[in-house]
This record gives sequence, C-alpha cells and structure tokens, in this order.
Amino acid sequence: MGPDHANDMRGIVDPAAMLEVVDFDRYPAGPELAGVVEWFWSVAWALPDGEVHHQEVLNHPAGNVSIGTVDDAGRTLDPAEGRVYGVQRSISRRRLVGRGWTVAARSTVGGLGVLLDAPAREAADRQLPLDAVSGLDAERLVAAVVAETATAARIGLLRRALAAVVAQRDPARMAEAVQVAELVRVVEHDRSLCRVEQLAGLVGVSVRSLQRLFDQHVGASPSFVIRRWRIIEAAEAARRADGRAPSPRPGGLPSADAWPGWAAVAAELGYADQAHLTRDFVRHLGVPPSVYVARNRAPGATT
Repeated sequence: MGPDHANDMRGIVDPAAMLEVVDFDRYPAGPELAGVVEWFWSVAWALPDGEVHHQEVLNHPAGNVSIGTVDDAGRTLDPAEGRVYGVQRSISRRRLVGRGWTVAARSTVGGLGVLLDAPAREAADRQLPLDAVSGLDAERLVAAVVAETATAARIGLLRRALAAVVAQRDPARMAEAVQVAELVRVVEHDRSLCRVEQLAGLVGVSVRSLQRLFDQHVGASPSFVIRRWRIIEAAEAARRADGRAPSPRPGGLPSADAWPGWAAVAAELGYADQAHLTRDFVRHLGVPPSVYVARNRAPGATT
C-alpha cells in the first residue's frame, strides 16, 4: 500500500483523539481485488471499565464489508458478526466500550456493486448481513476470523474470501466497476471537476447513463460523490485551521500556519462562494465549519 493510503485519515473526526484509544491499521487490497477493494483496515481497543469513546466518521463515498465485535448502537457482539455497509450519506457515529475489534474491506468508490453482485444503490444508507455478498459463505468466514487472534491473519482470511467471490463475477461488470472507480479517483483529486456533465464527458456517456453506472456500482449519485470528496477536504481544512491535523497530504489545502480563510477554501474547492460551501458542509456534517472547528477544540469532544 502506498504512503497516501497508509496515512489517509480524511473523514475521521479528530483522528488524534481516536489514536489515543484505538489501534488502527490499513492493509493492501492485493492484485486479485484491484479496482474493487481500496484497502483493508482494522481497529482494536481495550478501554478501562466505565470509559467510553465516541467516534465520528464522515465516510468516503464507498462501501465496507466488516466483521467485528460491536454494532452500530455500540452493543458488544459475542461472538463477532459480519455486515455490509453501503454508502453512508450522514455522518457515522460509533460508541466503543470495553474490549473489541473490527476487520474490514473498504470498497473502491465503484467496487461495491461487484462485491454484492447487485445494484449498489440497494445498500445505500443501510447495514446488510454479510451474506449480502453473493457467493460468500458468511457463517464459515466469520467463524474462521473469530478463531484467529492475529489481525493480519484475520485480514488474510477476509481478503482470500473476497478474492474468491470476485473471481466468479462477470468480466463485463468488473470492467464497468473499474472504469467507475478510475473516474472517481480523478474526481477525488481534480477540483476543477465540479459538474456531473464534466464527468459524463470524460467517459463519453450521457448524464443519464452515468447516473445508471453510479447506481449500479457506487450506490450514490455522481453529484453526491463530487460534493462528498469536497466536504471531506473542507473538514480537513477545518482541522488544520485548529492546528489539530497532521501535515496535509501532497496537494492538500494549506496548513494552519498558512490559513487563507473559508472564502479562499471555498474557491479552492470549486464552490461559487463561501455560502455554498457552508450549505454543503451543514448537509454532510450537520454543522457549519465554524461550529465544527469549535467543537473539535473542546476538551474531550470526541471521547
């Protein structure tokens, strides 16, 4: 895995606070899953009795296939269970207590439909059982993962199981998914791409055809994907303005010591003005940029 993926904390609200209580790692997808899985990830924690960690994440516009010991409500699962998460349009919140772990595969933004062998839109804003991954022996996989104690071995089991599933998928469907994932990767890094018509032009299809491709392979509209990447960048800018973020990745927005103000950030991200950025920020994160920065300054805001 390249250094950008290994150190990519975009979307994690206050990662410094998270890393104080959680062991977090990423692992490469491997060649068999290229274009379908972006990376594998793991978290593990062991909190003292009575301590609670509340973690918020503005998810990348992708899906996740996970096995772990905690559910969405923060309840401990014994034994662990497997789930599939589609694109989550609202901010995700996790409540961690006691001891626990999760291993997961994060799809590419375009790979979820291949993993499901069904339209990705069916999983949008939903939590599905692990057997939603068509062709996967979910019960056997969960049992094997639980029996392992080493995180790398758990990731290896999940990787091999998904690779076996993907090997059975229709090559034409795979090719479409890879095309969508490559397009979204361009959108992620090229801030001049602000309109759906521009994306459709890049792949030589109509806007309606592009929408169908995103329904099948992403589970969210092209316009949502554009905005989500821009708001993730804006949230990173907010953290850097507060001085809590690490050095920005290459090509990122300015750090706190060169903070240009929200109007300049809006222009950098392709917004017509600061008001448009603020509206999108509220839509995705629930609060305006100024409140987001102030909340993350508050001691104990995320624990």
